[in-house]
Amino acid sequence: MKHLNWLYIDSPPDTAAFNMALDEELLNRAQAGETMPVLRFYTWDPPAVSLGRFQKIEEAVDAAACRRRGIDIVRRITGGRAVLHHRELTYSVVARTDNPLFPPDILGTYKIIAQGLMAGFRNIGIDAEMVSHGGRNASLVNNNSKNPSCFSSPSWYEIVVNGKKIAGSAQRRLSAAFLQHGSILIAYDPAIEAEVIPGGGDGSGVACIDQELGCDVPLVKVKEAFRAGFTEALR
Repeated sequence: MKHLNWLYIDSPPDTAAFNMALDEELLNRAQAGETMPVLRFYTWDPPAVSLGRFQKIEEAVDAAACRRRGIDIVRRITGGRAVLHHRELTYSVVARTDNPLFPPDILGTYKIIAQGLMAGFRNIGIDAEMVSHGGRNASLVNNNSKNPSCFSSPSWYEIVVNGKKIAGSAQRRLSAAFLQHGSILIAYDPAIEAEVIPGGGDGSGVACIDQELGCDVPLVKVKEAFRAGFTEALR
């Protein structure tokens, strides 16, 4: 990436276990003293449901439905709710907490990374917004929601298009480093989500890139747009 020295990793498709293990390893390396921040893009093969670190598996995912469909189940080291990783691009940002680019708190870091996400959406032709306190989408945040699906409602500083969530993120902070990763929806199948995540599949509040642009967008084009977006914003 330009302007700052970043490690950029464009991972090939891999299993849920590998994807989560690599994110954790990158976080541990930053915690141990590696100073170069990391931007990583990756996809999931086979598709998977990732669970937040505090979710109860028996409530958050239908394991039998996942087995029928060949969908893996994995637990993240970050919090948040269940995500179906199917036709999407996942990003992760790993950095030291003393990196001057990022504020020393969770929401401040969310806000900075949201700038990169919004720039990526602009690059691909979508006018996305960040959900902020006092903003026009603030009423979408439901901190008391019991729905186990990440995409059932946005959290602060997540990204929406016309009031519909299009990217969901979660963060883990250690004493000296943090990891934030998230799902950027390229396509969305509410029937599959409803089958594997109890309470999921209500597509009324979900947006995706293909739907917004009215065509199938190649993964490589999405990666290019978001790499450029992060380069523009995280400098």
